[in-house]
Amino acid sequence: MDQYLVPVINGVLPRPGGGEVTGVFLDPLTARMLSEMGPDSTVVLCPYDAEQGSVYPAGVLTRILEMWVQDVFLYGPHTRVSALFARVLGEERVRATRVASQGDLMIAAGVKKLDVSDLRSERYPVIDGAGWQPVGGNTEMKSPRDLPVTIYGVEFESGRQVHIDGNVGGVVSPEQAHTIEHAIIRSLQTYAMCTPKTLARAIAQEGRELEASVEIGYKMKRPEIFGVTSSGACGNPMTNLAQFYLATEMVEGIESGQSVIESLETARRKALSQLTDELELTSEVGLRALQGLKKGMLHDDNPLAQKYLKKVLNRFPPSPWH
Repeated sequence: MDQYLVPVINGVLPRPGGGEVTGVFLDPLTARMLSEMGPDSTVVLCPYDAEQGSVYPAGVLTRILEMWVQDVFLYGPHTRVSALFARVLGEERVRATRVASQGDLMIAAGVKKLDVSDLRSERYPVIDGAGWQPVGGNTEMKSPRDLPVTIYGVEFESGRQVHIDGNVGGVVSPEQAHTIEHAIIRSLQTYAMCTPKTLARAIAQEGRELEASVEIGYKMKRPEIFGVTSSGACGNPMTNLAQFYLATEMVEGIESGQSVIESLETARRKALSQLTDELELTSEVGLRALQGLKKGMLHDDNPLAQKYLKKVLNRFPPSPWH
């Protein structure tokens, strides 16, 4: 079966079996296609991986319930434009054999049902992100064999908080557990699914961005950048200390009579110096980013073998509703 495909850039997919979401479509070609199809038509929503520049072929077959045009404001130029809104109903999880093009439109070719339970029974554990999206997480480093990881999220339909828990103790180190927490969040936000393959990709990307936050933070003298990636802000000793020192020094500067701008610049320099001394970090360019990642942020971005990635994902339920 072939279906029209609409790429989704934020990993938001409706829950299969009756979940509803409302999407905004700014692309004129997509908006025209959906308008011509009309209500009661079906379309496959698939995540778009901006880093890879490609569509992830696992998505949700949806039915269009209603559509309307409404003005929205775009950030940046603050321009008001007309956009197509569509409320869709999630029918079932599907996977496309391949993604093809038909003129300016995209086609999901060879669409087949994707059963998450079957995948897990075949020893290919996955976490399904359809119907909810993670917003944060927490890793408790109790002991090498007791490392509870919690991913917090929001259910699209009700807006209520949901979560998934998994104890990865005995499988990975505490530093790897912290990295896995962030990587699962990143994978679900990007692909609405976390598999061993996407988890490995997310671990690598998370490590690169965290290292970059350290190097850029030092280079630009901006300690507030430490630990900030495209998947959110990382809670860790280095980031927390940077925020504490920055706030403390800024208050002292203002109280001593400095302007807000002067106190901020002074606080940034002092915070960097205090942080480097406190964590005993090197000032050597390149090495300080790696040291900041592993020592200051308690992250380990070393690649994990597939068997360990599978063991990690097996510690988590397939979704918040299981």
